[in-house]
Amino acid sequence: MNPNNILIVDDDSFVREILVDILESEDFKTDTAENGLDALNKYKENSSKFDLIVSDINMPIMGGVDLIKALRNDVQSEIPVVVLSGNNEVAIAIDAINSGASEYILKDENLQETIVLALNKALEKKRIV
Repeated sequence: MNPNNILIVDDDSFVREILVDILESEDFKTDTAENGLDALNKYKENSSKFDLIVSDINMPIMGGVDLIKALRNDVQSEIPVVVLSGNNEVAIAIDAINSGASEYILKDENLQETIVLALNKALEKKRIV
């Protein structure tokens, strides 16, 4: 089975590096983007390359919720988007889910376990659908 290709979107290069390390150690392939607009452009260039997007919420230029809305409305894509955020405000999480996020998880000390579980759950749901 080919490894799933994950697009990691975060304005913090340290977070991107940690996620690349975590996901590649779990046999995922990764690509990165610094903000939602960069991610949207990469996705539009080659949508078949990506199986799932992991996105932060608060980023300059285009945040995570706007990225999800653009994917769902402008591009008409159903690609799973797992939001990984340091923002624990319930209203933000609800907005992300209502906009089409598959999961909303917090950056915490259990990140490695949490992100891998969330990605596998979202990818399994995609396979079923």
